[in-house]
Amino acid sequence: MNTGETTGDATVGAGSPAAPRSLRDVLLLPGRGTATLLLVVAALSAVSLLSRAVDGVPGLDGVPGLDNLERWFYVDREGGVPAWFNAVLLFVCAERLWQVSRAARTGGHPQRRWRRHWLLLAVAFGYLSFDEMSAVHEIVIGPLRDGFGLTGFLSFAWVVVAVPLVLAFGLLFVRFLLAQSRAVRWGVLLSAAVYLGGAVGVEVLSAGAYSALGEDSAVYVLAAGVEEALEMTGLVLFLGVVTTVLRGWVARPVVVSLPQDAGRQRTGA
Repeated sequence: MNTGETTGDATVGAGSPAAPRSLRDVLLLPGRGTATLLLVVAALSAVSLLSRAVDGVPGLDGVPGLDNLERWFYVDREGGVPAWFNAVLLFVCAERLWQVSRAARTGGHPQRRWRRHWLLLAVAFGYLSFDEMSAVHEIVIGPLRDGFGLTGFLSFAWVVVAVPLVLAFGLLFVRFLLAQSRAVRWGVLLSAAVYLGGAVGVEVLSAGAYSALGEDSAVYVLAAGVEEALEMTGLVLFLGVVTTVLRGWVARPVVVSLPQDAGRQRTGA
């Protein structure tokens, strides 16, 4: 029961989190989101390996459910469940980056000068989501490989185009990253390192295994699994970063005004 006098305003946070102070704070999604998504990544990776392990095993051909396991769950197949999951992660990142760019357009916003960088990131992730399902990058492999006589570790010739683009993109964002908080900056760098380590680094190694041993070799199958697992893990981490940034910028405090001499209670009968 309120029996006193209250003056002034009380500020109640509308779900706005405290500014992230550590790398852990900026990487984690609300609740158990990050742990849940990483469990999905682990499950998809395990089922992918299982699909290759049972493929061609005598007595298992034609078993209901197993005959289509590789088609739907092997990470190196286009249009399967892992590809869809990857595409959804990319799309969600793109959508939240776009929201961040919108929030940064507000007059006087500390990130206003970087709003175009956030928007460019949104466009880039939107394209990557589209490419994940349409496999546009696969189209250039044949012409580049034949035109430049690429073999071995460069058998997947799209990396010849991708690496210069990634380097140019990185240089364009140096000042942008330096303008972010330390936690956000290192969160972006860590997630990018994990993602690119799979998408480009392990991709080159898997190309060497593909060229030397073939796509059915255990080495190539394992390399393809590690590559996709790193890509998905990097996206989960980056989704945590951009979600933390978005929640911190978009959430606004709700100001509740409490009148003076509020609610004196009657004590008599």
